[in-house]
Amino acid sequence: MEIMGTVVELASAAAGIVAAVVMYSSVKEVQKDRRLRFLERRLEEFYTPLIKYFGQGDLLRDQEVHRRVEEIIVSKRHLCGEGVARILPQHFTAVLSGSPGFYFEFENDHELNEWKTIADSIWGEYMEVLKEYYKLIGVESFTSPEKPRWMFILHRGSHY
Repeated sequence: MEIMGTVVELASAAAGIVAAVVMYSSVKEVQKDRRLRFLERRLEEFYTPLIKYFGQGDLLRDQEVHRRVEEIIVSKRHLCGEGVARILPQHFTAVLSGSPGFYFEFENDHELNEWKTIADSIWGEYMEVLKEYYKLIGVESFTSPEKPRWMFILHRGSHY
């Protein structure tokens, strides 16, 4: 009888260990899925649209595009990383000119350079998030996208 009790205890302990391993694996999979969804959200709602608005050469920068950039900066800033969060102003400071153009215009060299630095930081974080996303979905090798030229210039009406 003693041997039978020991066998039952061992079987019960083994079943408990298997159940713990299965639960651990399940929790890890849920954590991975949540991280993946968060990375997708960061890419789709923050980095990709800002890179498009700041760098797509054939995009007219009108009041609507300016409004979208402002909306992302104000309402989606929680999706950026620590580096961008440190330097991202509360509002988008490009000048709204009367007619749409292919560039965002800034009042002075300081603002122009500040937004170039911000755009570079956004690009850097975008690449980090993209690499992590690819790693989580199992893509081991990929061609990195080409960094765009930022469509920022000094405002034509500036005295600088």
